[in-house]
Amino acid sequence: MALWGTSPDAVTNKPKYLTTDENSDHNRGDAYATNSGWVMKSGTPGTGNGNADADPEILVAIGGLAGTDASTGLQEATITSTRFVIGDTATTDLTAGSSSQTIEIEITWDEAVTVTGSPSMKVVSGNEGTGSGRGPYECVYTATGSTANQLRFILASQTLVEDDVLSIGTDLHDAIALNGGTIKDTASGTINAQRNLATAVRTTHTVLA
Repeated sequence: MALWGTSPDAVTNKPKYLTTDENSDHNRGDAYATNSGWVMKSGTPGTGNGNADADPEILVAIGGLAGTDASTGLQEATITSTRFVIGDTATTDLTAGSSSQTIEIEITWDEAVTVTGSPSMKVVSGNEGTGSGRGPYECVYTATGSTANQLRFILASQTLVEDDVLSIGTDLHDAIALNGGTIKDTASGTINAQRNLATAVRTTHTVLA
């Protein structure tokens, strides 16, 4: 098996020796493609350099990897993972313990992306808990916490119910809505980044008490 890939639209191209554990110093989410190759995001622990303004560290040198148009390199930026951002306070831990929960999610691409406007992503509730009618929750893009290839979407002041299963990506709600804004591949500046969530990158979270 190759240690990395270069196929357009593949969700498994990033270097395989990086872990999917977001708490690791060498997590796959912080890696993305540029036209110099696969790089590690500047300022992250995996680079050994805390300067977020430094050049990204090149992990695998591949000229033209990101591409400059719709027919070169990886072409469009592809969504490679999604996750719920779970905090450690009563209003950010995604439990049923607060009537003012903040739902925050993160969507990761294999290239840097540039955002304009207020795109949003719906989080669906299966309403497995007591009662019904909860969700979908429309989380809106926020620059806070967003980085080169990872965008955060947030919705505050929500009441969650124990046992509900929250989903990022379902058959009915499987794409980021642009709402008049844009999400473009930074390397080209013109190619629209992928907005649909493949089945392999969809994520769920079960609400605890």
